[in-house]
Amino acid sequence: MDSVPKLRLSRSTNNLEKLIAFYCSGLGFEILDRYEQQNGWDGVICGHRDWPYQLEFSQKRETEDVPRAPTLNHFIVFSIPDDKEWKAVLARMFENGFRQVTNPQLYADPSTAAYEDPDGYRVVLRKGVWKK
Repeated sequence: MDSVPKLRLSRSTNNLEKLIAFYCSGLGFEILDRYEQQNGWDGVICGHRDWPYQLEFSQKRETEDVPRAPTLNHFIVFSIPDDKEWKAVLARMFENGFRQVTNPQLYADPSTAAYEDPDGYRVVLRKGVWKK
C-alpha cells in the first residue's frame, strides 16, 4: 500500500477533450483513468503514475456552461528542475499549437513560461527547484 499522501485537484469543464490535448499532448501528462456516464458525468484523471498529484477534469452531460477562469491570476505552477526537460516541455507545447501567454506578475522572469488552458486557467512552467 502506498503511504505517500496524494493530491487530486478536480474541476468541471465544458472542454474535456481540449483539456486532454492540452495536459496530455502538450504538457506530457498521462491519462491515469477515464470514466463515462458516472452519475451523469464524463471525466479524466491526468498525471504521472509515481508523482504525488493528479488533475481531474469532469463534464456533466446536458448542463449549463461552466464559466471560464474568473481572472488571469487563477493559475497553477509546475516546477521543472531539469533544464533539458523544461525546454522539451516548451517545445512540445509549441509543436502542439499551444502559445505562450503573459506570465503572472509574480512569475515574470526568463525562467518561467505561461500557457492558458482551454478553460482560461493559466499554467506556469518554472525552470528550477522550489526554494522551500
